[in-house]
Amino acid sequence: RSVPGNATTGYFLKPLTYNSSVAGYLIRAYPSRWTVLDAVSKRELGSFTDEEILVPMTNTPDLRASAGLVAKAFDERAIQERSIL
Repeated sequence: RSVPGNATTGYFLKPLTYNSSVAGYLIRAYPSRWTVLDAVSKRELGSFTDEEILVPMTNTPDLRASAGLVAKAFDERAIQERSIL
């Protein structure tokens, strides 16, 4: 677990960058799931359990999946904006 079982509250906020800009955030308000938010739309891109995101035998989240969700949303938004022009 990322937070001891007797904890009542815990917070985690990690900016996720793409092309040198903050494109999203990995957040957690324990005991809720880990959530990936898009920095522009504020839309939830996905969520994870401890088992899905934590590096085995650590309290450290593996950022690859969450960064991938942010990169995909960033790319999709860029494609959409180009098609408008």
